[in-house]
Amino acid sequence: MGVNFTLCAEIFRNTSGPGGSSRQYSYNGTVHGILAQSSKQPPLIAYHGCKKLCGAGNAYYEWIDIANTITTWLLPIVGMLLQAPYESNQFRQTLLALIRWVGSPIASLSYILWNIKVTGRCAMMVDMATRYEDVPGPESEFANMRDSMLILSVMNQYSTRFTTCGPAAEKLLRIGLFSNSLQLSSVAGENRSSLVMRRRKLATTLRNGRRRGIVPVFITVMWFLFALGISIQGAFGHLGTNHTAHDLALGLLLAWLPVLILCSIVDRNPAAADNTRLKLNGLIEHIRTALLNPALRDTLLKDLGSPSSYDFDWTRELTCDDYSSGDFFTQFAGQGRKRFHYGVAQPILAGCEATFIAAHGRNWLEDANVARTKLIHGEENSPGLRSFDFRELWQILSAMILVVGTSAGAFIISFFTPTVGLGCRSGGYLIFVILAVSILLTEMFVWWFLPEGELPESPTGDWLRRYSTKTALERLVTGTVQQLERVDSVARTLEPRERMWKLLKWWITLSLRDKLEIFMFRPWELVSTAWLCYIILAQTVGAYQNCACVSSTWSALGGYMDFEDVAYYRSAGVVVYWSTATALPCFIMSIGFAFIVTEWCSQSHLSSEDYGKASQGLQRTRWFKKHTVWFRGIPEVLIELVLKVRYKLVCGHAERQGRRSLVWTSETKQRPPGPIEGHLVRSRHDTEEEAGPFLDYINGGGSNTFQLKPLPTPHTAYLRVPDFNETSPISLNNHDSLELQH
Repeated sequence: MGVNFTLCAEIFRNTSGPGGSSRQYSYNGTVHGILAQSSKQPPLIAYHGCKKLCGAGNAYYEWIDIANTITTWLLPIVGMLLQAPYESNQFRQTLLALIRWVGSPIASLSYILWNIKVTGRCAMMVDMATRYEDVPGPESEFANMRDSMLILSVMNQYSTRFTTCGPAAEKLLRIGLFSNSLQLSSVAGENRSSLVMRRRKLATTLRNGRRRGIVPVFITVMWFLFALGISIQGAFGHLGTNHTAHDLALGLLLAWLPVLILCSIVDRNPAAADNTRLKLNGLIEHIRTALLNPALRDTLLKDLGSPSSYDFDWTRELTCDDYSSGDFFTQFAGQGRKRFHYGVAQPILAGCEATFIAAHGRNWLEDANVARTKLIHGEENSPGLRSFDFRELWQILSAMILVVGTSAGAFIISFFTPTVGLGCRSGGYLIFVILAVSILLTEMFVWWFLPEGELPESPTGDWLRRYSTKTALERLVTGTVQQLERVDSVARTLEPRERMWKLLKWWITLSLRDKLEIFMFRPWELVSTAWLCYIILAQTVGAYQNCACVSSTWSALGGYMDFEDVAYYRSAGVVVYWSTATALPCFIMSIGFAFIVTEWCSQSHLSSEDYGKASQGLQRTRWFKKHTVWFRGIPEVLIELVLKVRYKLVCGHAERQGRRSLVWTSETKQRPPGPIEGHLVRSRHDTEEEAGPFLDYINGGGSNTFQLKPLPTPHTAYLRVPDFNETSPISLNNHDSLELQH
């Protein structure tokens, strides 16, 4: 039977006085919150009295109130979920992705924000490749590097096997992304033989195949914000009305959802993910085949700077089955779909920054030949494509602040709205946050301590092997098959036995991470999603309108309820709590929106199909960054301060060798002249008299003349000559030779 709190309040007020029949139900304990601060405390009914006098059922909302919540909140939420970056014709993957986004928002946002960060670094490297005022044409080295960085950013959304993530895989990708000289075919004159043309064609395909529909995403987010504004106006316009306030809390609880959906306009998935994966794998396979062909491999030497010192022994690893299968990238893992997704871009970008780009800064592509050589070589002793960057902790922290901060606003409204204390609403919000945080922490623990692939030979590895083999499922399947064979070994049980053996083989081939994914993480996220859906449904229909929930019985602070009206709550000062609870999530959500929109504007030049519009967008991005560098420099100052403190504590001094990451600037660094890399040749003249392998006497005179073959582009540098103590300034031009007098 339903509860009528209006009738119950009238009866209690009339009979709770001295000698009244309801006097025994009055609450005489400690009161907290705005009711305790009021000069005139209202009549309070205890929880047991509420059950006795009002009933034990639910006071469900009227249909008009339910319809108002549906139109205000449920429809905008459903509209946003429909704009999520789903894969076409992939129902199972779509369902799993939806459960992961909703059930584990902190972990999902961590992966998404990290991928946005990596893509932003690709776009910034392209931006910093030339001078601030220069945007070269579509046939320039700048355009080629733009194609390479776009391909790398798309590759980062796909997962690879553990067996193809070592140093050989990183070198393979570096050559494929940054080499201009490697020929893919022995047939001269064919476009497909040029790696540059293959990259350009692939980049054009990726830009054309990029998923559209950004405008609907913005519209659905604006719809959510409009609904949030209506709820804020309704809550503060009818201050103290619990139903309206709790509707506002519901919106604040989900304030992280529009940020997650809006992230999809930056971390954008291809329209056909599988087709894109095949094209990427096709490029990798052509490069692998060329590197295994000695004749084609020698064409790479032009990009290596010092060909004689480059060791091609690592290419032997490319002959193994994992590389030769033509399936380098295995599945689409973008937007936080796949747990423990590393991505291939971070190690490559970190190596590029550490070895060359960070030190050169803006206009680092000025000498394209030297730049490409450095980018192909990368860092020495690189661990490969599986390296955790501690900068990812910033994205994890940001995702946690977004979800926990917005949920905190909902918690504050429900906790401090009388009756003050932990009740069904505030407790439900707290449980959802605990589920999301615990999934994140467990995932990080498994990622860090549980190795990928074969378990190591160590006490930890032995323990994991002991408890991950001969599990209950293996024993169950084996026992069932053996029982079937004992009962009936003829053809009637053949098909069930084959299915169960197939299930057992599939289970054995799974890694421990995969088993945890299936039997722990996915059910955990499903429970979290179901709990959030229950919160939304209960608030919509009024399932929280009962004595237990209204009395906030989940903690010692509650255990009672009041029947006061709007005027009383207004005078008691509830506006302070509601204002704080509303301002915190709105501020955090606004920061998230500003970050996403800024990243979208800053990175769009990388994926724009029209090169002219991309150039205009890049120029606007540079102008914006130049005039906001003071604001973006605040985190850089904090990072430098933290690093100096760290170096002071660890190394005993506050100075470090230099920054390993690229920082945006509009200024081109003035580089000091350095030694020219070239070949000394002996002059040809009339006499045969020589003084050494590098020294000639010109026309029998007493002057020593050296000649150096010039580099292709004009340079100013110093020539260091063996056996001479001084260094002579030279200027190289396009002449056939250069003479130096000593």
